[in-house]
Amino acid sequence: MCPSPHWGYVLEGELTVTYADGRTEQAACGDLFYWPAGHTVKVDRTAEVILFSPQHEHSRAIDHMLHKLAPS
Repeated sequence: MCPSPHWGYVLEGELTVTYADGRTEQAACGDLFYWPAGHTVKVDRTAEVILFSPQHEHSRAIDHMLHKLAPS
């Protein structure tokens, strides 16, 4: 689960956000969104978004993803 909240706008594509309690939300081209901490995001259709996030929390999430994607 992502530890950072995000605010943003979907420029193109579609995404599905899933929260810790199992709820899901769709975000598609033209949508404004707010995702509180405690979510995962799946890209359903190639997407481009503008994302605003607190730097400290978002950096932790990015560092985690980079670690997972690094070659073994």
